Amino acid sequence: MSLPLLILLFLFLPLAAGAWVRFRTTDPMQVKLLLAFSGAFLLGVTVLHMLPELYERDSHEVGLWVLAGFMLQVVLEFFSQGIEHGHVHAHQSHGGHGAARALPMLTLLSLFIHSFTEGMPFADPRVGGDLAFVTGVLLHKLPMAIALATVLQRSGVGQGRSWATLALFAMAAPLGILFGHGFGAGFGEGFLNAALALAIGMLLHISTTIIFETTPDHRFNARRFITVLLGTALAIFTGH
Repeated sequence: MSLPLLILLFLFLPLAAGAWVRFRTTDPMQVKLLLAFSGAFLLGVTVLHMLPELYERDSHEVGLWVLAGFMLQVVLEFFSQGIEHGHVHAHQSHGGHGAARALPMLTLLSLFIHSFTEGMPFADPRVGGDLAFVTGVLLHKLPMAIALATVLQRSGVGQGRSWATLALFAMAAPLGILFGHGFGAGFGEGFLNAALALAIGMLLHISTTIIFETTPDHRFNARRFITVLLGTALAIFTGH
């Protein structure tokens, strides 16, 4: 997949999700099923395809970068309120200052860092050309953008500020791709391999969290379980 097309997809999707939330009613159960499917698919693609290929290309310190990405996501989620995996916690605004409480700048910054870091490895044509991985990350972006747009809507943020926030979030991954393209050209394949390992660590944290959270209180839910199985099966059958 070409670099301009990747940038357009990562830029368009959050804005499209924001428009959907603004003009249509979102069914929470459908969003949870989408989360379960995307989490299982992303986990399968990452474990079955991306990690083995990355270790084949460069096994030196890959594990350390994966762990670093996992721990980075742990830190980011202290500030993001779990929006990466569909949480929509927000407080109603009061007297014009509630928007800042509903979506603090640290929350937006953590979401920006998350998306920016995810975008960097797509500067590598091998990663950007892996349709399964691209699809998995985009599927993960969709409920994430829906959750962000829902938080903004519930907090009473004005239309202008809401769209500006979504636009800033939408630009994070494309900026990460451009950053990876520039630094990859300067520092070579090792930089892009490290960027991919870092992103994989973050995605492993998110995908496993999503799967665990789709079974609250450890109660069996047939629809969610079947959705997870479908996502996993699709990941298995999208090998090269």
